[in-house]
Amino acid sequence: MNSTKKTIFLKSDKIGEGELGSKLAQGFLNAISEQDELPHSIDSAVLLTTANDEDDITAIFKKLEQRGVSIYSCGTCLDYYDKKEALKVSVCGNAKDTAKMLLTNDIVSL
Repeated sequence: MNSTKKTIFLKSDKIGEGELGSKLAQGFLNAISEQDELPHSIDSAVLLTTANDEDDITAIFKKLEQRGVSIYSCGTCLDYYDKKEALKVSVCGNAKDTAKMLLTNDIVSL
């Protein structure tokens, strides 16, 4: 794996609106997982990293992790949505983790 010092910062579980937005987010992350050059990390919307095991998005995140991409989910967000126990992939991050990523990496924000 070739890794860049880029972080993908996903502000939402969708890229756009509704069902199409969900499909676009999944398609985008799948396309990222198939690249030779991968981001260093992904700071993800918690509704993506807490999806059911049967959801394709979970498999995509697991593939990214296996390829060495660090996946983070906001701990405050997990608490807010009562999803901490549902976390399927990633580590539970915090504001310090996010701030460090934003200040030390090139950011792609969606």
